[in-house]
Amino acid sequence: MHVCHLNNYLVLRGGSECVMFDEAAMARRAGHGVDFFGCRGPGDVESRHAAFYPPGVALADLDRAGRWRHALRVVYNPATGRAFRRFLDAVRPGLLHAHNIYGGLTSAVLDVAREAGLPVLMTVHDYKLVCPAYLALDRGRACLDCGGGRFYRCFQRRCHKASFAASALYTAEAYLTAWGKKYEVVRRFLCPSRFMLRTLQAHGYEPHRLAYLPNAVDAAGIEPSSGHGNYALYVGRLSPEKGLRTLLRALAAVDMPLRLVGDGPLRAELESQVARDGLCDRVTFAGHRTGEELAREYRDAAFLVLPSEWYENAPMAAIEAFAHGKPVIGAAIGGIPELIEPGRHGLLFAAGDAVALAEALRALWRDRASWTRLGRAARERAVQEFSFERHAADLMRLYAEVLP
Repeated sequence: MHVCHLNNYLVLRGGSECVMFDEAAMARRAGHGVDFFGCRGPGDVESRHAAFYPPGVALADLDRAGRWRHALRVVYNPATGRAFRRFLDAVRPGLLHAHNIYGGLTSAVLDVAREAGLPVLMTVHDYKLVCPAYLALDRGRACLDCGGGRFYRCFQRRCHKASFAASALYTAEAYLTAWGKKYEVVRRFLCPSRFMLRTLQAHGYEPHRLAYLPNAVDAAGIEPSSGHGNYALYVGRLSPEKGLRTLLRALAAVDMPLRLVGDGPLRAELESQVARDGLCDRVTFAGHRTGEELAREYRDAAFLVLPSEWYENAPMAAIEAFAHGKPVIGAAIGGIPELIEPGRHGLLFAAGDAVALAEALRALWRDRASWTRLGRAARERAVQEFSFERHAADLMRLYAEVLP
C-alpha cells in the first residue's frame, strides 16, 4: 500500500500536522510507502517530489490588489488541482489521506482524486465541514448554527475575523463544496473525538462514513512523573477561544504559579492583563516549546489546565499530560469531557466560569495527596486508549476498509 497525505502545510505548525506526521511514521513502520502533497513553503518536510508542490502564498507579502486576486484561490484553486494531477501521474499512490486542505490546496484536489478513482479518507481536525469559519464560534460564543447547510449565517454575523469580506469568502467556499458535492469522494471521515462524530452525524453525514479514531501519544517513550509538580500548566495557542482570559481571572483568586506554554495573537493582551492584575510573580509566559523542552514543562507541572471556550475536538495537550502522569482540569465543552472522568483523571468545570475554574484550581492545588492517584489513572488511560500501537492498528484497519 502506498499512502499520500494531503495537507496545506508540510511543516509542523500545530496539532493537525503532528497527527499527520505521526500517522505517516506509523504507516512506514507497517511497511507501507508514504508521500506528502501540500503547498510549498519554508521548513517543509523533505520530499523527492517537492517540485510538484504548488507554491504557498503569504498574504502579508501581497499588496491589496494581490490579496483580492488570491481570494478566489482560497475558495477553489485550479492550479493546485493541475499540480496534484501531475503529482499523481508521477507517484501513483493507492490511497489518499486528507487533513486540512481548505483555503490552500482547496477541494480542487478532491476533484482530481475523484477523476483518478482513488479512495480518500479525511481526518476531521476542526469544524470546517459544518462551519465556514471552522472554529464554530460566533463572536466568541461556541456556535454550530451554520450546520445543515445554513452557511449564510457566517456572512450575516461576520464570524471569520469579524470581517464581512473574509466571512463572505468562507461562506462562498462552504456553498461551493456543498453544492458541488466535493466531499462525496471521501469514504471515511476520521473523527478524533466522539463529540466530533456526533456533530457530523447530527448535521447530515452518514454514520457509515464516520469513524472514531482518537489522537495518539507515544506513551512508551515517556517516563511518567506522577505525584509532584511546581505549577499549573497550560500548553497551546494563545488565542481568544482557548479561555485564557478566564484562566487569568480565576488565577487572581488562587495563590499558585502558572506557566503558559505557547504563543499566539492574544499574548500581548494577556501580558497586559497579568500586569494589571498584579500576577507577574505568578504567571510565566514560556513561549513555544517542543521536544525535550516541552517534555520538561510537563514533568515539572502539577497538572494541566484546559480552559477552552470553543468546542475542542481532541486536544493533544490533554493526552500528552496523561502520558506524563499528570491530571487535567478541563472545561466541560466539546471533546474535553470524554477525556476526563472527574475524580479519576482530573476535574471539569463550566466553560467560561472563572469562579468555578478558581474553585477547581484551588481544590486540586491544595489536595497534593491526590496527584499520584489521579496521575497514575491518567497515565493508565494514555497507555490503554491513546497509544501509538492502538492508533496504528485502527488506522491500518480503516485503510484496508476503503481500498478496492
